[in-house]
Amino acid sequence: MKMFKNKKQIKSTNNNQQSTTNHQQLLVGRCKLVVGNCKLPFRRGFTLIEVLIFLGIFTAIMVVFLTVLISVSSVQIRNISSNEVNQQSQFLLSTIQRYVESSSLIDMPKDVTTSTLTLRMARDSEDPTYIYLNTSDNIVYLKQTNSGTPQALTTSRVKVTTLNFTKKSNPGAKDTVNISFVMEYNTDNIKQKFVRNLFTSIARVSAATFDSDIRASTTNTYKIGAQAGEWQSINNTIFFSGSNVGIGVSSPQMTLEINGGLRLNTTAGRPTCSATTRGTFWVIQSGSGVKDYIQVCVKNASDTYEWVNLY
Repeated sequence: MKMFKNKKQIKSTNNNQQSTTNHQQLLVGRCKLVVGNCKLPFRRGFTLIEVLIFLGIFTAIMVVFLTVLISVSSVQIRNISSNEVNQQSQFLLSTIQRYVESSSLIDMPKDVTTSTLTLRMARDSEDPTYIYLNTSDNIVYLKQTNSGTPQALTTSRVKVTTLNFTKKSNPGAKDTVNISFVMEYNTDNIKQKFVRNLFTSIARVSAATFDSDIRASTTNTYKIGAQAGEWQSINNTIFFSGSNVGIGVSSPQMTLEINGGLRLNTTAGRPTCSATTRGTFWVIQSGSGVKDYIQVCVKNASDTYEWVNLY
């Protein structure tokens, strides 16, 4: 029994030795263990050249990454500026166009550049309409009627540094207004700076319409019409042909031509016949049982002026 145990122990020892040997043989690469010579396992590290190559590649990748990131950020910042300026400039132009096209009159001297656009409108609630630049805050405002409250057409996110209006007259066509302005993004960051210059022309579309009396702002200053642009008729009743005027006659051949009767309803007191009333016809309306008189103021052979009875 004791010998059996010894044999078993010997067999177990041999198995352990065989397992150790197999484990030693499974050691990989350049790691070696020689039990007899007591040599420890050895692992090789990175050389200096390998470390430098790695650092160089890593640095190059980081530089490329940062460059792309900065470029993308710059483009995004630029897009924000340009989008804001483009949107506000388009809104400003469309607003000006809408009011010019619907106006009855561009109330400005022609060929004179100004920073305020004055439009006469058909509605009392909109007449007159002003569009102007406030240079203190570089914002464009809209004001309707002289006592109206100004409304901002641009915001503080942009600055309008220049706004000019010039009226252009087109004989035979409706007047136009030339518009130019400079708008920029309101920032001190040079990377966000974006400036846009615009120039356009807008013509009136609507005919002149009024819902109240036409009154001159000053006495004996303004005229209706001009010699180069004659009116054809007034209410299709009074007609013009050169210097001839026709009442009920579309093509008058005389200085005054009337289609119908001419009534002299002179109930007021007859003026004194003089050089200023020379050629005046007058009807004296008499009372019951007395005939009327038709008189004309003329100068006789003695160079005096008198009323002469025609009837």
